[in-house]
Amino acid sequence: MGRRLASWVPRALQSAEARAHARWIDRCAAADAADREASPFVFPHPLVRSFVYHPGDYLSRRIFLHDDFERAELRFAIEWARDGGTILDVGANIGLYTAACAQAPGAPRRVIAIEPAPETFARLRLTCERLGLRDVVLANVAAGARRGISRLICEPHRRDVHHHLADARAGGPGQGLPVETMPLDELCGDPAVVALVKIDVEGHEPEVLAGAPRILANGRARLIVEVFPAGLQAAGASPDDLWTHLQATHECVGVLASDGTERRAVRESLDAGGPEAVVNTLWTPRTA
Repeated sequence: MGRRLASWVPRALQSAEARAHARWIDRCAAADAADREASPFVFPHPLVRSFVYHPGDYLSRRIFLHDDFERAELRFAIEWARDGGTILDVGANIGLYTAACAQAPGAPRRVIAIEPAPETFARLRLTCERLGLRDVVLANVAAGARRGISRLICEPHRRDVHHHLADARAGGPGQGLPVETMPLDELCGDPAVVALVKIDVEGHEPEVLAGAPRILANGRARLIVEVFPAGLQAAGASPDDLWTHLQATHECVGVLASDGTERRAVRESLDAGGPEAVVNTLWTPRTA
């Protein structure tokens, strides 16, 4: 029905809902065709400028079909990327934040995209190649508190957005892929010039922050940090631990639910929705 409406009713007479539905139908068809043909393609994104659709990838399909995906978080990232400096995309996945920051107008910058999962890293590399992104450094490692080797659990039944380092969840330390871990303070080059850090590592955020004391104390770095209570518990931490660690150097300026709803920027907002509910938190340095 949506495609018939789009084909013969003048655009000016279509309701906003009808136009959105027709657009969604058209994009579903394009995604389905790309999945069948295993053919990635570049498409315009209202905030990121351009992005890449990866066939068969859950996150790609979500971003391509729904322009509202993490809209407020992306705006925050793009705003501070304009100032230049070094930007760290920790848990980069297929590179949405990497692309958003690398393509933002403004001062020159360097983006370091960190993604430990081999198959996901290959998609991340393809994103950067297809978009012609310059000044992007790709790191196929995991961020951690110190240098070493950990194990990455890739749960096939939970999509690749749920890869995580070994912890108390299904797939113990004896399973998974060996991955190198490095602290962010070493990965970034010069911690003093880090302007933005996005961290999405399925509950291992406190461990990542433990490897970034110089970045956190530089008085410049803005943060986007995912809070996943169940993942934090499995990794031996809690939302309280994460909040306390961040508050030592930063002030929370936003808490955003997965549906885009904005909550009060207070500790209690992390618990709404239960242990499986994910929120993203936005932070500015207290000395800024």
